[in-house]
Parts: sequence; structure tokens; C-alpha cells
Amino acid sequence: MAANDHATYTPLYSLPNEILVQILNSFTTRALLPLASVSQRLHAVVLRILHYRLLHVSSLKDYELLFECFHPISKLTDPHFFCTYLGTPGLNDKYEGNGSLYEDCKASECLGKLSNVYSCFRPEIDATEWENDYMSIYDSDHNSDTDGHETEKTRTLVKKQVTLEDFEDFSQLCSIVNLVKIMPNSRMLLSAVTVQDGIIRVWRDWLKRQSKKEYDSDIHTQLKQHLDEEDGVLWVNNNKTVGLKLRVKEKKWNGPMLPVLIHQDEEGEVNYEVVIEELRIRTTRLLLTVEKSMAEQQVCPNAVIIGARNMFPPA
Repeated sequence: MAANDHATYTPLYSLPNEILVQILNSFTTRALLPLASVSQRLHAVVLRILHYRLLHVSSLKDYELLFECFHPISKLTDPHFFCTYLGTPGLNDKYEGNGSLYEDCKASECLGKLSNVYSCFRPEIDATEWENDYMSIYDSDHNSDTDGHETEKTRTLVKKQVTLEDFEDFSQLCSIVNLVKIMPNSRMLLSAVTVQDGIIRVWRDWLKRQSKKEYDSDIHTQLKQHLDEEDGVLWVNNNKTVGLKLRVKEKKWNGPMLPVLIHQDEEGEVNYEVVIEELRIRTTRLLLTVEKSMAEQQVCPNAVIIGARNMFPPA
């Protein structure tokens, strides 16, 4: 650098954090992450940016989650479900200090702490729009005040029937989560990006164990008390990016007669009702998916996605 340029040269670290945030905020999340290992100061700035990005994106205000869950043989007949945002436990607008996500956490552990935050959603469907033998609706108990008036809208949760023959140890549920953006005042999709596509194995022993558990009827209590409990959660992939929290109820045999020729060591055919109470998605995956969707819309701003299947039920 020439000598006359020293007067106008400003080292990066001489800039206040507010300026660094403005500069780095234009970077994508994937481009920001390597910068966190450059220095402690950049680590703190990157962490702050990612924290508020996750806080902003967690509720998906401008997007919808489209969820599909079906047995492999029902791929073409089972409907899709839109999801309602429930919350992101542990993540709040406190960046540091008491009550923050990083309370009693070392600086080197903060990014790992942030990456383990999950956003919770509830798959829902309108019973008047879809009727399917394999899918039914669960109406949860709703709160009432002392006069008997309803104080909270009745929730509807999706049920799946899981049947295992005497020779089967598990059943499979295909789970697909898509992030979609809908054109205002229309049913056209401006963007559709897959968050996760995988298969869940539902084991006989797991179903039997879960059917004997007692459940709290309040979904918000479950979020606070059971977020760290994975006994009722089945993960779509090994990285635990997307998981389903399920409530299991055994369906007793209602046929005209019970099977009698069963060996004492055999369990015979069993039928369970599986209620999908909650869809858990790693919030960092949501952030990366939203950024991918934004990039697609910038490349093709006038594109409209037309799928083979009608993404919306008939009015």
C-alpha cells in the first residue's frame, strides 16, 4: 500500500460492532459460518447475527409448512397438511445474560447451543375438506371458563392407523416436509423447497411401550416439559433434523371373534392409533431452507410452480 493511503486505511477490527453487523449481515448463513472461526470478535458478531436470524425465521411468517405423512402404499391417496407454529423453546430476544439461550455457556459452545434449537409445529387439517379411510381427525380437549364458554379454539390433530401383522416387527411412515411460499390472493406457489424427505420406522415394541404412557392434554405444557425427552419422538433422519412427536393408543380387536390359534410367544396382529402431536424441525435447517427459497425467487422472480398434484383441497 502506498504511503499516502495510510491516512484513509481503516483496519477491520477498528470498526465498531454495529458496522461489522451491517457488513456481515449481507452474507448468507453458509458464508457466515466459516468466519466464526477467524477470531473471538468475529465469532461473537456472527453468533449475534445468526441468533436474530433464527429468531426472525422461526415462526415462518411469510411461508407455510406443507407436511405429508403416509404409508408407502398410500402415497397417491393420502392428503397433505399445513402446519401451525407452536413455538421455539429456549430461543428469545435476550442475546446474553440471565434468561438467554447462552446462560452459563462458554463462548466456544454458543454456536453448538444455537444449532440445537428446534421450532415446533402442529400438523392440522380441516375435517370438512378431506375424508380418507387411512386418515382421521383427533379433536383435543379445549379449555372453558367457569360459565362453560369456550376460551380456546378446538385443536385438530392428525391420526394415522398403524397395523402390524403377527410376522411384522415394524411399519413404515414416509414423511415429507416442504417449505412453500404462496402467491398473495391465489393458490399458486412462488417457491417450494424440501426441508426433509425420509422414512420413519415404527417398531412394535416402541408402539407397545408408548401406548402405556400417560400424556398431558395441554400442548404448551408438553413443549415446556418434554422438549428434551425423545422417548415419544421418531426422527426422520439420523442427524435429528426433523422429528415427529407421537401419541400412541392401542385399538382393541373389534371383530366378530378373536383369533385363538396363537402361540404363547407370538403377539399376533396389533392395531394402533398414532396421533401426530408435533413436528419438530431444527431451526437452523429452517433458516437455510428459507435462504434457498429466497435465492430461487431472485433468480426466477416471475416463476410459478405447477405441480402434478393439487396442493390445495377444493373449495
